[in-house]
Amino acid sequence: MKNHKNLPRSSNRYVPLSSKDLLSLCIHPEARKAYEIYLEHFPIGHVAQPKGNKVHLDVLYDRLNFYFFDNFVEQLGMMDSTEVHVMKTQPTMNSIELESWRYVWQAFLGLKPVNIKIYNQLKNQMPKDIQRQICGRLLTIEHTCQKMIISRPNFEYQQAKQKYPVFEMPSFDELIQRNVNGD
Repeated sequence: MKNHKNLPRSSNRYVPLSSKDLLSLCIHPEARKAYEIYLEHFPIGHVAQPKGNKVHLDVLYDRLNFYFFDNFVEQLGMMDSTEVHVMKTQPTMNSIELESWRYVWQAFLGLKPVNIKIYNQLKNQMPKDIQRQICGRLLTIEHTCQKMIISRPNFEYQQAKQKYPVFEMPSFDELIQRNVNGD
């Protein structure tokens, strides 16, 4: 892998990854929090949809691993027969974090009806400086309603409706902690 001959020097085209190189495809540490929110809180039908037999990912390559940082639905929709094509990029650490949060924000805006739990996660977990870069200000209900093209009463109705879920799936961290504690 250190002398991977198929990877382009510049970020001008996608190249297929070999099955051996697929083992070194992982989430970039700066994108991990956004990825966790995407995995844990987005509806399973939205997250785990196979998108076809080809996946295109922009990656940061460090001679050991291929780090993806956005396009989570493509990565999650991969199956054994999926061809993975990557384009090597040279993003900064700040742009990796920004693009991962931007991806989750855009996916959230596409959800109908609005998912209040995801909104709360984004408002609480997305760094304030990232909120300002993506939205032009801190995340608010009013701004979210404008972006989703819904009324404030519609948002509040969904908030009241989703306030008391019947069953809440525990997060991965909670499941691990339960296992460690023997619960």
